[in-house]
Amino acid sequence: MNSEWHKRHVLPKGAPLGQRIAWHREHQKRCACRPIPAQLQKEMAGSPNKKREPAIDEYLTTVIAEHRVLLQALRKTIHTVVPEVEECISYRLPAFRLQGRIIAGFSATSKGCSYYPFSGTTLKTLAEEIESYSHTKSALHFGPKERLPTTLVRKLLKARIAEGGRRSSTDSPGP
Repeated sequence: MNSEWHKRHVLPKGAPLGQRIAWHREHQKRCACRPIPAQLQKEMAGSPNKKREPAIDEYLTTVIAEHRVLLQALRKTIHTVVPEVEECISYRLPAFRLQGRIIAGFSATSKGCSYYPFSGTTLKTLAEEIESYSHTKSALHFGPKERLPTTLVRKLLKARIAEGGRRSSTDSPGP
């Protein structure tokens, strides 16, 4: 138990739902001495913002408008393809988690945008589909004017999910 964190972050009695959700999410990151109460998890499931991470919204405000539009479209596509995905920040990147495992992420760069499958094998698996894009072993680059097609995002996500629990030494988001 992180008693210092608890001393500095007291959840007020009778706090509104949004504040309780935010507190418990932060608690999971900083302490996690106990799970989120079942009743609150049910309430979170009914909350319209349950899957949105405020830090991603903050990140997008720092991105130039041209790239922001592309990343917002990608974010929406990911939620459409995998509705149960949850947003998070991983390796300082906006990311998407499914059943506790990061399956995708994105960032803006000086030249455009990047999609990260958080795996060293996903892009290899789809080598033919991504050959027209600039890429490294762990990042697919797109933009500044072109967005990733929904069909390609769907294939990327399905390939990453199909990898299941398998992890390789190359699993990382880095460029």
